[in-house]
Amino acid sequence: MKKNTGIILKQYHPQNRKICVLDKQLGKITCIPNKKRVATGALISYFITRNKAPFFIDSIEILAIPFDTAINDILFLHHILELCDYFIPLQSPSKEVFILINYLYFFPNKIKSILEKKFFLFKLFIFLGVYPAGTEFQNPYFHSLASQSIDTIISNNLHSEIEKGLDRWLHACIDIHPDINKLKTVSFLCKSRLL
Repeated sequence: MKKNTGIILKQYHPQNRKICVLDKQLGKITCIPNKKRVATGALISYFITRNKAPFFIDSIEILAIPFDTAINDILFLHHILELCDYFIPLQSPSKEVFILINYLYFFPNKIKSILEKKFFLFKLFIFLGVYPAGTEFQNPYFHSLASQSIDTIISNNLHSEIEKGLDRWLHACIDIHPDINKLKTVSFLCKSRLL
């Protein structure tokens, strides 16, 4: 029997022990782990012992924790996890999102600058299927970026002259969510560090 792989997006109230996991195959699922302590943001492997919500998982192994990303910018990491939690519907497969977030675990030194983080968020929204409305966002440059891998975007010389347009693009994506006032990490985009 093959183990599933997932990223812990959040932990609910500790008394009910439920966690939210972005499973590589199943998408976002709610789970009850067989151990009391699990780390938010951890990449884990596990067996699913009950195949309906809430899923029961056991034999949990930690595969990776994004220490480098967390040390360099904990708010950025939490923003990524929160966006996934809010924008991915339950049990909706999101393999591209899972692969993109894994990039932070295995290539943490490639996403360091503010501009690189913005492009990472851009790719995250593309994989989430979130696009802002409006003609100003129908930019050929954004269309070409949408089809490129994160490696290609980062390896090319990023152009800071489009940064203001990118900022507006990211804010417009966030504003789409009906529960925007519940997002705890939206300050990541609002602080002068990104605007």
